Amino acid sequence: MESERLRMRPFSQEDFDFYKELVQNELVMQYINGGVSLDETEARLWFDQQFERYGDERQTGFLLIEKKEDEEPIGFAGLILQEVDGVEELEVGYWLKPKHWKVGYGREAAKRLMREAFERGNDRLISIIHPENHSSQKVARANGLGWEKETVFKGIPVVVYSCRLTRLFRG
Repeated sequence: MESERLRMRPFSQEDFDFYKELVQNELVMQYINGGVSLDETEARLWFDQQFERYGDERQTGFLLIEKKEDEEPIGFAGLILQEVDGVEELEVGYWLKPKHWKVGYGREAAKRLMREAFERGNDRLISIIHPENHSSQKVARANGLGWEKETVFKGIPVVVYSCRLTRLFRG
């Protein structure tokens, strides 16, 4: 899957060290998992879960994001099935190395994944965001998602942004 500057592909086992680097980075994790970085065992469990997600056509699982120009891995993004307030929802999410923040990669990856969700026949899409993560809220709004509600997700207070993909991608 590609966008203007990015290529997204499923992880391979060789990508584990990069994945672990992100999920153990305190800046990356400050708004994820209650601000707690993952240890080696947790990182492996989260990583291996992606391979299970790849077998479910309703989601993409997390995909490695590489810059097209030099194939540098910069993060991961994907369409993930989540249960929010007892309802199964399709979420678009992304995680980037801090040196690649604020240059539009998150917005670009999320927008491409939103198009993918639409092409797969989905209409409703959400983004689950920590209330203090104003940058991710800005990305969600820029991509056409609107604030829906505050709730608790996996024991952590969050805000949920949502959209109707048919409204964004009609015609």
